[in-house]
Amino acid sequence: MSIWIAAIFGGLVGLGVMNLMAFIAKTSGKHYDIVEFTTQDSIWAKVETWAKRHGYALKKDEGNARRYQKGINILTSPMFLEVTQQGSQVCLKAYTQINGFIIKGDMALGGSGFMASVPRRIAKKAVNELLRELGQREIA
Repeated sequence: MSIWIAAIFGGLVGLGVMNLMAFIAKTSGKHYDIVEFTTQDSIWAKVETWAKRHGYALKKDEGNARRYQKGINILTSPMFLEVTQQGSQVCLKAYTQINGFIIKGDMALGGSGFMASVPRRIAKKAVNELLRELGQREIA
């Protein structure tokens, strides 16, 4: 019976740690990396090719605004890229999400720290590749 108590205790501690991390992400000052620029060209063909190459699935399409997601919160935090193009104005918003099942917190890809470091590093590498293809500055 003690193995069951240890398993339940371990699960509750793990859930508590995940919620603590989500709370820290939610209350941190930087939830997204945002890159804004202008271009006369449509960026959608490059974004679609990039998304397929890196395993990002289109989750929301509103014509001039799209949201892509990689991962579903199993083994690693999901990674997001939101792209908007209104005429010549383009906005890219990149982040990962820590889901503690009770609290969710978005976290920018840039910066340092141990929280969600693996998905942040994976997403930052992929998003920086897209930014290079679009001729823009990379996320630091």
